[in-house]
Amino acid sequence: MNLLIVNYHYVREIKSGRGIYPITSAELTAQIDLLAGKYKFISQSDLSAFIAKGSYPDGDFCLLTFDDGLKEQIKAFEILREKGIPGIFFVSTMPIRDRKACAVHKFHYVMEQMTHEQLNSCLLQFFPESCDRLKDLEFLNIAVSKYIFDQPDQALVKFYVNYVLNSDEKKSFVDKLFSILVDEEDNFVEKLYMNKSEVIKIANAGMLGSHCNSHEPLGALTDFNIDLELRDSRLVLEEITGQSIYSVSYPFGDKKAVTQKVKELAKKHYSLGITTASGINYTKDILKDPMSLKRISTTSLTKGDFANHI
Repeated sequence: MNLLIVNYHYVREIKSGRGIYPITSAELTAQIDLLAGKYKFISQSDLSAFIAKGSYPDGDFCLLTFDDGLKEQIKAFEILREKGIPGIFFVSTMPIRDRKACAVHKFHYVMEQMTHEQLNSCLLQFFPESCDRLKDLEFLNIAVSKYIFDQPDQALVKFYVNYVLNSDEKKSFVDKLFSILVDEEDNFVEKLYMNKSEVIKIANAGMLGSHCNSHEPLGALTDFNIDLELRDSRLVLEEITGQSIYSVSYPFGDKKAVTQKVKELAKKHYSLGITTASGINYTKDILKDPMSLKRISTTSLTKGDFANHI
């Protein structure tokens, strides 16, 4: 079994070119049609059954995933339903339960609304000590290598906020800028995230999974809070839908976010775990650790090393 898992986030028709890189409905449809020429699409229930039995079919399979529980992903859900193709929509539960936006989406919105010059100016105002780092060529190279689809100036600010600031500094900085741009967080949440009825619709199609609660990188949390994020999000989704939730997509999904402890705790609550480590999952990989499956982004599929797979 060769399993390619593709990850999507924003699905919108207008692209700002700053901060996030959405895919349009037409682009998504075109990618699905291209993938259909090589792969057989698989559902999470089929994959979970293979894992439970320890028996895997031969051939090339593809699983489509959508992270965060964004309302605009309903367009993608409708496309999948029309084509009779399965997928998984991994929903973060804090926006539904607490009516609060996840920090990552606040920062995405700030990056969309402000130019990199404005962001750079704000960063220097909040953190004067960032001046030398932001002018350092080696630091710029590191930032560009991390955010390969961003313009260098934008990658620089993005990397500094995400990887240099500690969690308290980042929260303070992003919340301040977000509060300047957004008057009512509740209205922002209502427009950006799926509501309960939309989550139920996805669950009824067998396509719902957990993206934890607050979309924080689990590896940076205490064991207690890791378990809380994993468990509570599952319980919230199960209470809303009346259905069992057995798959999780780890927020951020890299090595720092998905530590061995995270995988051990996730196994208590789920039978299937998906990271952002890039690559194809072969039978031996799935047998070895179904809680850390690899996945590629849509940009990697079309512009990166995986373009030749379609």
